[in-house]
Amino acid sequence: MDELHNLFFYANVCHVCKAFSKELPLKRCGSCQIISYCGKEHQKQHWPQHKYLCKILSDLRQETGSSLFPKPQDSSNKSWPQVKTNLMLIVALKSSRRLELYEEQMFKFPRACVVCHESESKTLQDCQNCPGASFCPLHKSDSVHEKQCASLKLCFDLDVTATLFERQVPRHVVPFHTDRAYLPSTIRDFIDLYVNENKTLPMSFDCRIAYTSEYLTRPLTLLYAIQRLDYSPGINMTIHVIGANVIELDGLEVWEILLHWLPALTVLRIILIGPELTRSTLIPNVCDCCAVEDMRVHVDVCNMLYQDYVNSHGFENPDFIIGYNVGLHECEDFSSENDTWSPCVRSLGTQNCPVILTSYTLEEAKKDHERICAVLGDTVALVLCEHNPFASLRPHRDFEVEDVYYQNQIITIYRELSVVTLCIV
Repeated sequence: MDELHNLFFYANVCHVCKAFSKELPLKRCGSCQIISYCGKEHQKQHWPQHKYLCKILSDLRQETGSSLFPKPQDSSNKSWPQVKTNLMLIVALKSSRRLELYEEQMFKFPRACVVCHESESKTLQDCQNCPGASFCPLHKSDSVHEKQCASLKLCFDLDVTATLFERQVPRHVVPFHTDRAYLPSTIRDFIDLYVNENKTLPMSFDCRIAYTSEYLTRPLTLLYAIQRLDYSPGINMTIHVIGANVIELDGLEVWEILLHWLPALTVLRIILIGPELTRSTLIPNVCDCCAVEDMRVHVDVCNMLYQDYVNSHGFENPDFIIGYNVGLHECEDFSSENDTWSPCVRSLGTQNCPVILTSYTLEEAKKDHERICAVLGDTVALVLCEHNPFASLRPHRDFEVEDVYYQNQIITIYRELSVVTLCIV
């Protein structure tokens, strides 16, 4: 149980049982004043895990003589993410062990006014509908949070659900060789039409939809790009997934959707390429119909940078290259030894096949495109850059903008990295 309640942190719930409501006054740790409990029993239960970090935080409070999270002085509050990050780094340096994920979230998502970031505990009132927001007396009715509240509550519900139920990959969601010519308009429509699994689990309808979409977003995003490019795959198709990490390894079975949706396709080869991975070869199970027809999905996992893979003996020519939320723009110093994306982009420019990238926001997508142009030249242009109708519906908290983000929210498609036409929707 200890492992379960330490999987995530919300400032306005009991850390142990995750309870919150206006009828449940929370008891905040008297020393650090960051973590909360529904009563002394759960505070005592969690104390063996909390006391080490609590001592560091308490000492810092005494040293500074003020709040651990000083209110930003700039009116735009752009410095707030840095305030939180700086404190987390200070604590990490004082600690003899690595901070756990929930401990990092104590700094990323502290109890503070969502507008001005006042963190004086006695003056704050918590949102009654979600556990992710508090308000100072001046900002009790914040219109921005009203738009975010339901998403933050869903995010919390999904985090709790993940501790209660074993993750189940949605399987066989598309009939074998479906007669549909086009994808449904959105991932929500796709789920409504095809997914009939997991309805026996005692979770809310919204949780089930969001949970399922997190698995389906990757293959459906590629299918959407294939449809927009009016591309007709043959018997074999090879996909390069650049910047891949362990997220791409979860739910490989759902890629069977492509075998069912694309009538000519018999062998789908997916090559996951990323330095964080461990080299392996995987053969996900397929349905009986696919097995009878000798249709299969083959996954190669390559633990290297893309530019190294292109020059390796195991290189296979791709039909498509796709990068999910890779963030090409994040290393701004082209001369830095940490810039591994510039040589990657140059390698992408030699492949003569469609390239698909996804991003969390439209601003990030535009920065990724600018980065590609900076490396390959301004002649590179987009087929499209738009909100992805097959983005995940599962919200994740964003500590920098204090909102939520979604996997693959923006899709960018290049027919190839050469001269095309630009259309940003």
